[in-house]
Order: sequence, then structure tokens, then C-alpha cells
Amino acid sequence: MQTRHSTIVVGPTGAGKSTVVNIYKSVENATCYYINPKAITTNELYGTMDMQTREWSDGLLSKVFRQANEKPTGKDELRWIVFDGDVDAVWIENMNSVMDDNKLLTLINGDRIRLERYCKLLFEVYDLQYASPATISRCGMVYVDPKNLGYQPFFDKWMKKYIEKKDKFEILCETFQEL
Repeated sequence: MQTRHSTIVVGPTGAGKSTVVNIYKSVENATCYYINPKAITTNELYGTMDMQTREWSDGLLSKVFRQANEKPTGKDELRWIVFDGDVDAVWIENMNSVMDDNKLLTLINGDRIRLERYCKLLFEVYDLQYASPATISRCGMVYVDPKNLGYQPFFDKWMKKYIEKKDKFEILCETFQEL
């Protein structure tokens, strides 16, 4: 059975997507490269070519691809390129060839960067409203439902700040939760 090299983790803010990714990352011994593709322009993401001088400037993603594809130091080390932000047609369509079986990023200057077997793509998104069926069909999906999380992890994290008053707060919360 062939495993997917692209996965989308979907769910609203506060549902626990980042926690799921971080736990999986520690289990898999993965190094992550985080990119928010909506925070920069498409040229800043993929790279640009000066048409007068024909000089190529790598973008953030092309630099990360080159870095992630360097030979790993450990035998079982994985590299994940994590896209933390909305998936939209403006930047994601250029990634479809990477998400295919050929795993190839083709840049405007003609460079082709193959995603090595130890590299994976991970998309952490709120929803798939603007993702095309072509993109969705190329990825594995994980949906994180906020209903499964509840309020307890938020409360526990908040309580760590006020550890000396923890017992009193817990008694109050348990009392009012029963009402």
C-alpha cells in the first residue's frame, strides 16, 4: 500500500489541529518547515525571474524545498513542509504536480525540484472552501472536530498560570458545571 505524501488537517481555530500535528511530528521524528502562503505574494512564495537580466531569485517555497530535500542526518528522519493558512486557487494550483505521484515542483525558470521520499506536505487549514476538487483528491484528510476537545485543555493551560489558586478554581468549576 502506498502512503500519501500530502495531507490536509482541517478544522476551526482552537480545535486542536496544531496539537495533533505536533504530536504526530514527535512520533514520526519529523523536522517541520512552516510557511503561511497567504502572508506573502505568489512571486515571494515561488520565486521570480527578472525578464531583462534573466536572473532568477528563489522564493520562500523553492528555498524550503531545496533545504528539505537535503539528505537527512538520521535514518528515519522525515521532513515536513507545513502550509499553515488557507488553501486557495491562487497559490495551490502550482502545487498539484508536487502532490501527484511524480512529486515535482516546476518553477518559472525551468528548475524542477523533486520532493524526496522522506519529505511530506502538510496543510493545516480552517476549511476547504476555496480548494479545488483536483487539490482535495490528491491529499489525505484529517478532520479535527472542536466538539471532541471541549473546554478542559484551555482551562488546564490557563490554570497553570495560577497554580497557587488552582484548588479553589477547580472546586468552583466542578460545582457550577453540575448545575
